Amino acid sequence: MNLRFETMGRLSPICSKTHLAFRFHLPQSADMLHIQFAYEPKKLEDPVMAKREIEAALRRDAGLKQQQALLDKWEDFFPLQNLITISVDDPEGFRGSAHRHDPFQLHKLSKEQASPGFTAGELPKGIWTVTLSVHCIVTPSCQYELKIWEGDAK
Repeated sequence: MNLRFETMGRLSPICSKTHLAFRFHLPQSADMLHIQFAYEPKKLEDPVMAKREIEAALRRDAGLKQQQALLDKWEDFFPLQNLITISVDDPEGFRGSAHRHDPFQLHKLSKEQASPGFTAGELPKGIWTVTLSVHCIVTPSCQYELKIWEGDAK
């Protein structure tokens, strides 16, 4: 294993609808890259907090004709979930993305194969970018971890 990048951080609801771009240098072309991404918690399990958030969103976004019927069935939207997705750019451009709800993801890229959502091909030297798209953070705090390594070992 040849570690190329590692970071962790903490997000709050104010970080929703933002992007975090992380750059790492690949000093020479590689045979295989592994990108491991995880975040927690996935769900807002507290029904009191969730109800407050759901009702606020429905009052803000639902049409007046639908609003009361939706408010009466707020539990249909429970539990709320955090969502962070990942995309990758190599020095030449976009290599793919993983817009998945899974809070733990391991992606592999090589010349011959790539994880679903990514493009197989040469792994050129240079500056690569991994972007975390923070779609929604509904919990008071959400921790993330991103690790990128070259080679076959974990």
